[in-house]
Amino acid sequence: MPRRNKIELQGLVDRIVDMFYRDKMTQAEIAQQLKEEGYDVSKSGVGRALLDYAGQMKAYKEAAAEAAAIVKELRGESGLDLAETTSQLLQVKLLSAVKSVDTAELDDMELKDLFSAVRKNTQSQVQIARVKLEFERGYRKGLFKAAQVIEEEARKAGVSKNTITVIRRKVLELKVPSSEER
Repeated sequence: MPRRNKIELQGLVDRIVDMFYRDKMTQAEIAQQLKEEGYDVSKSGVGRALLDYAGQMKAYKEAAAEAAAIVKELRGESGLDLAETTSQLLQVKLLSAVKSVDTAELDDMELKDLFSAVRKNTQSQVQIARVKLEFERGYRKGLFKAAQVIEEEARKAGVSKNTITVIRRKVLELKVPSSEER
């Protein structure tokens, strides 16, 4: 993580963005006004702050477009599928951030926050896996119950043991449907 510049350290980024976009001031006018207020800024510093802000906004828009595409692709799927997909995407980005970390540039708090985010996302993936497993167990339990009911009703109706065995096996061989099959 690069060192923060003077404008960031003085907490002026939001103000500069407002002056530029809302008040329609030029970079030179912004720098001049802030200098008059006692801040240590330059026109080029104001320009860099605006470029950084524009880059951040572009990244946010790209992330929002990616998220919208994922939601559109998974429309009609269970919320669990959406949660699993987004959790996996987040984990990839977090692990990429971890790989690129130069610990010399991070203070202990930032490093702690990064690893905390990885831990929390991993915990959410474990929770998703548990929910899926519980669903599958419930599905299997339902199949066993259905097989018992079918067997009892088939016996009452006088269906042969061989036919009952075939039906029971077919019911118990059913798999939990995938997202595409639902």
